[in-house]
Amino acid sequence: MIALRMIREISGKEKINELEKTYGSIKNLKRLFENDNENMLLYSDLEDWEYFLKHPDETIEEGKTIFPENISLNTIELELLSFIKNKNPSSISELARLVNKEVSSVQKKVNSLEEEGLLSFETGTKNRKIPRLNYDKIEIAI
Repeated sequence: MIALRMIREISGKEKINELEKTYGSIKNLKRLFENDNENMLLYSDLEDWEYFLKHPDETIEEGKTIFPENISLNTIELELLSFIKNKNPSSISELARLVNKEVSSVQKKVNSLEEEGLLSFETGTKNRKIPRLNYDKIEIAI
């Protein structure tokens, strides 16, 4: 099985925004942790939140390891990830033009990459899906 280690740089402000989306407020997170004080994820998130309130401009390297089951990372998937990172296409159609592939083929590939958490979509004008990488670096462990 292949493991993917996805790494990104994130500021304290960005981390707090993510925690707010997850828990609503630090008060809610504290209440959750009081009710389940053996939950290490809650403990870690609370510790991070309190730290970054004091250090909002600090940047950290954050990693996540996944074991993708429904995707194969062939040349085309790696090429798509590279073009998304380096060319910042404004739509899936533009991405397809950049890699000289059919839009339907690219659509299928980027949807799979999104399902595995390697990228996400922002909504653009006219409801265009704008592909964005969720991480700065992806390491493949075999």
